[in-house]
Amino acid sequence: MRYFITGFMGSGKTYWGKQWSEKFGLKFYDLDEEIEKREGKEVTAIFEEKGEEAFRKMEKETLCTYMKLDNFILSCGGGTPCFHNNMKRMNEQGITIYIKSPVDLLVQRLHTEKETRPLIAGMNDEVLAQFIKGKLTEREPFYHQAMYHLPAEFMSLDNFQKIIRRNG
Repeated sequence: MRYFITGFMGSGKTYWGKQWSEKFGLKFYDLDEEIEKREGKEVTAIFEEKGEEAFRKMEKETLCTYMKLDNFILSCGGGTPCFHNNMKRMNEQGITIYIKSPVDLLVQRLHTEKETRPLIAGMNDEVLAQFIKGKLTEREPFYHQAMYHLPAEFMSLDNFQKIIRRNG
């Protein structure tokens, strides 16, 4: 089975993907990390040097390579579902999980990570909150296409166990 975790940056996709993969014996991949390995540079550098459009193309190509694999959890970038029919592709090829996070929790989590995330680098918390609200408004129609919606504040290992049972 293929499991794709979606949600806004800072929602806990990588954290929970690693927890679930260890507990349930699945391979874990982080899409941004896989792009960095493939390109030999960090996502921040790719955005700066080539722009978002080029990054989104790399993201789609890298995502497609996972459609040939099985028995894994893939933590997707926050924008992954919103471009190149990626959400449709993930829904057709596996199980999609949206970790839904409130704006205040995202601001709290992203506060210390601003310089390592290209879309929010240099923002103060007030600007960051407005940015998150705006991006969530744009992205939620894609996130809501996920098969499962899990509130970030109620995440646990049991959430994933229930999903596995339903999808065997």
